[in-house]
Amino acid sequence: MANSIKRTVIIGAAIISLFIITSCKLGQITDPAAKINEENEEFLKADNKGGEIFRVLLTSDEYKVVQMKNEKTIQRTPDEGGDKYMSNEIDKLNIIDEARIGLITVWLYPDSGKIMKIRSQRPTYFKEVDALLKDDIMRWNFIFPKKIVEPTKFDISYRVVLSKKKADDEIIKAVQDRLKEGN
Repeated sequence: MANSIKRTVIIGAAIISLFIITSCKLGQITDPAAKINEENEEFLKADNKGGEIFRVLLTSDEYKVVQMKNEKTIQRTPDEGGDKYMSNEIDKLNIIDEARIGLITVWLYPDSGKIMKIRSQRPTYFKEVDALLKDDIMRWNFIFPKKIVEPTKFDISYRVVLSKKKADDEIIKAVQDRLKEGN
């Protein structure tokens, strides 16, 4: 009899605890936009442990480049017009809510510092986005403060954030129009 009372009290306490924990979790209001912004900031501030020199946050609202290391040997030439163009191109792809990270390796010519080769190491698995990232890097130019092209091989990490801003009917109509143009 004492064991059954003890067991009932323990089970009752466990149920009450679960109810309290569940109600606390359900009571929290999470803003998806705030979560995305937090993840974006975390991406731009994360520690760099590999050959990654630049990190790029690409959304329809902003294009932000952060240099992770090698500030004294290589710098990206600012290009506000090109950055805005890339944000506009991403805006055309805003038909779903998704954030993806891609990693691209870049090789430079050791004599001129111009881009020699670009290879996707970790694709975003959106073919339109992956092609856009390669096009983006092709427009980049670099400055070498020490007048020595160094490094000649490095990684650029991209975080691409797509956000659905149109109604489903508008998206379907735009896709249908795009398919009609292709035929």
